Amino acid sequence: MGLDYWFVHFTWTIPPALLMTAFYWPFFTRLELYKISTLIVIAVLATTPWDSYLIQNRIWSYPPDAVAGPTLYSIPLEEVFFFVIQTYSTALLYIVMTKHLVLPAYLDRPPQKQWGTVGIMILSSVLVLGWAGVLSRSKYTYLGLILIWVCPFMMLLWAMSYQFLLAMPRRVILCAIAIPTAYLCMVDNLALQRGTWVIENETKVNVQVLGSLEVEEALFFFVTNMMIVVGLVAIDHAVAIAEYHIASSPESGKQFPSYGRLLILYILDLDMPHESQFLRGLSDAVELVSQKSQSMLVGSAMFQGGLRIDLLLLYSFYRVMDDLVDEAPDGAAARFAMQQCSRALESRFSLPITSEPSSAQADTPQKDDTIPPSLSSSVALLPTSRLSIEPFSQLLAGFETDLLFSDHRHGFPIHNEQDLDAYAFNVAGSVATSILGLVFQHYPLKCSVPNQLKGEIVRAGEQMGCALQYVNIARDIARDADIGRVYIPTTWLKGEGLSHAEILAKPHGPEIERLRHRLLDKADAVYRANVRAIYELPSEVQGPILTLVDSYMAIGKVMRTGSIEALSERTKLKLSLPRRLGVAWRAMFEVRRWG
Repeated sequence: MGLDYWFVHFTWTIPPALLMTAFYWPFFTRLELYKISTLIVIAVLATTPWDSYLIQNRIWSYPPDAVAGPTLYSIPLEEVFFFVIQTYSTALLYIVMTKHLVLPAYLDRPPQKQWGTVGIMILSSVLVLGWAGVLSRSKYTYLGLILIWVCPFMMLLWAMSYQFLLAMPRRVILCAIAIPTAYLCMVDNLALQRGTWVIENETKVNVQVLGSLEVEEALFFFVTNMMIVVGLVAIDHAVAIAEYHIASSPESGKQFPSYGRLLILYILDLDMPHESQFLRGLSDAVELVSQKSQSMLVGSAMFQGGLRIDLLLLYSFYRVMDDLVDEAPDGAAARFAMQQCSRALESRFSLPITSEPSSAQADTPQKDDTIPPSLSSSVALLPTSRLSIEPFSQLLAGFETDLLFSDHRHGFPIHNEQDLDAYAFNVAGSVATSILGLVFQHYPLKCSVPNQLKGEIVRAGEQMGCALQYVNIARDIARDADIGRVYIPTTWLKGEGLSHAEILAKPHGPEIERLRHRLLDKADAVYRANVRAIYELPSEVQGPILTLVDSYMAIGKVMRTGSIEALSERTKLKLSLPRRLGVAWRAMFEVRRWG
């Protein structure tokens, strides 16, 4: 009886698993726990008979002083635990690395059926070589046993999901396999040097890498981690199909299927065609969001299922509309762009709600050739059955205010604090209204007075949107001055003895900092008055919404402590990645703690 093998676990395998769990725990979803649990069960069931055969036939062995004693079909419990801890750690690493991916976007890839045949042929050839090694009863026995064990599983997974696997980012997939493989090779090398387990000389090729590590062991870690990752890709393929059906459907309140139902639908839907126009539009939207705001793309990963896709399509439309107006060469062109946006929205919302987003362009009664293709496609993808047009009209009213800055006949449009509040409501409160509208469509409130509660939450959300806009204005004083805009109320400027011309000429200094802090104080007050409403939202979205809000409010905290020189720069102030992760971790943990 010995504890050497447990010493390996407590020293090398358990600590990284605990560290990753502590880091990721607030972000865990029920679906992710199901995925990991599924892989662990399959790993134990698939590996136990194979490993038992190896031990009973003296392919490898464990010195009595290296293991505690209890076994399962001749397998030490320490080894069974290794199946669990390896699968858990590799699966969790994959989940962390793929959290930001929008899975349905990878369904839109050209068919590569020839690779399916090539993959099966390669795996079949490897399987034959494996059997040759086993039947030779020579030094190739252990190597052959590894190959005949892994190839059938890989052939099944490849046949089901090879196209989705090939569409996934290669760097992510390779890193998810290579990192745990390299780490376990290092650990195994140390264990072999200590004599924790022994591979019999007669059944190994006797080629070592990294010192004492047998080449079969390196291969074992590589293929087992590959099976774990490819197995997760297959499950994500099923998730992608389910999310696609929810997002592309005009129905509201369509729920994500149960885990068991998900796997059944996956098998039934595996060879069914998907709406390529919708998937191409989704891919374009994801690409646009990744170019314009990586933080938005990563932040959207806090949301689940069809809601995340709807939010990305909504944000993509906002970016297209914003760029059309902001990049117009003059005021007349900007107004024309706004008219195009208004016409496109009215046309889209006039369609019957049974029209799928992917077919909206084709169903438009009278196609307007003056509408830019980017605007037309982004409007067509809006989930209008889950949205209303009023918030978009309010947003266009906010754009009207922006255009007034170029009309010097009427002076600057933000005269007093009421004008500031109205502008913030139009450009940010309206966005909050649309976001909450999507939330309630995907996660209906379950209470006796849902309409009353929903109204209270929406009003609080509109105010929270205004708070974030105040932070935005405080951050961009210098950048707005560059384009001739001052969003600080004229009455506030007069209180500091400043004019608009002075702000445009020199958007920094002690007076500017006092005005900046006044905006931040206003934002903080509105935030404190409305933040508790987040906890009235459905539990699935409380953490993501709080993360979104707190990430923006954290910019205000940075401004309060930042130097005047840094804040006067024309570049947009952003949170560092570690700080963004810290804000997200605290927000998600806070919701879990009180939820």
